[in-house]
Amino acid sequence: MRLYTGPTTPFGRMVEVVAYEAGIALEREVIDVYEAEFLEAENPLRLIPTLVDTPHGSLHDSRVICRYLAGLAPDRGFLPPETDWRFETRLALIAGIMDAGVARQGEVSRAPGSSEARLALLDRRIRLGLATLERESDAFAASWPRLDAIGAAALLDYLEFRIGLGWRADAPRLSDWLDVRNEMPSMQATRFTGAQPTSSTQRRTR
Repeated sequence: MRLYTGPTTPFGRMVEVVAYEAGIALEREVIDVYEAEFLEAENPLRLIPTLVDTPHGSLHDSRVICRYLAGLAPDRGFLPPETDWRFETRLALIAGIMDAGVARQGEVSRAPGSSEARLALLDRRIRLGLATLERESDAFAASWPRLDAIGAAALLDYLEFRIGLGWRADAPRLSDWLDVRNEMPSMQATRFTGAQPTSSTQRRTR
């Protein structure tokens, strides 16, 4: 199976950590979604991550892909043993904070300049979301590799990579928890790097 992803996407990082923990080898290809017209044949929204070459066709949305991979390793404990709506809500919260973090990075990178009002809104969403995760940290702190724990680790490491250390002062329990999780082989093997995406032209001519 091949995973189309970006060099620094928290959604892709979550998928990669799940795959590693499940013992599933994925062929990872870093792409630039703005140039990757070929991706529309697999995902009409041209979003990453997208998983292709599965028995079920192309899968997209990180939570869908993670649940698919979790189903291939049902004994690893990626999901609660029974329906848990707090778990589901926490996954949605993590995804929402990831969205805000990615949007913030896009705003910072926007030419000719970023909107201070937009940045303030995104920063507020991130701050409030992290405050909730901090309050709920006991619910997932010892549950690795459950999906909410993996998602939280991917999110926090992304925020640190893109925004810096500032979040740690407001979330001391999450801060200490991330330090421990970052030593795990699955997190070490999927660290954000400076890898350059493959352009659509390069992809089609390989």
